[in-house]
Amino acid sequence: MGRTNKSRKRREENSKAKKARYEVKELARLKKTLGIMDTDEDMKEIAEVATVKTAKELKMEKKTKEEEELTHELQEQREKGENVTVVNEKTGKVHVYNTKTLKDQHGSYPPWYKPKKTAKRIRKINHSRMKRFKQTWTVTNVPL
Repeated sequence: MGRTNKSRKRREENSKAKKARYEVKELARLKKTLGIMDTDEDMKEIAEVATVKTAKELKMEKKTKEEEELTHELQEQREKGENVTVVNEKTGKVHVYNTKTLKDQHGSYPPWYKPKKTAKRIRKINHSRMKRFKQTWTVTNVPL
């Protein structure tokens, strides 16, 4: 049989209390090793030398950077390409290229087009999509 939630909740509460108690001791030990006393003057000096950030702040900064990159990529994907007309000097034919797809009106690519380069770009986009993907349910959550 499975465990009851009652004992699990009690265990979590006890671990939270224990963690809070050890955090105070750990902070005191850390200050002692660094030679910092609990005075405001020392803390002001430290603030002048370096910026003190918590782990949560660092995580939030990292998340915001990733979100900005992803939104930039998504915006690039959503943008419709502009049509650019190019006249071939040798043949004199007019080609209308789309800046997003790089194809002309006949569906062919320009002569300078490198398929490996676009494959690399597509791999990067797909990788970022997979990184963003969060599955709402898994096989373990499905009832039997």
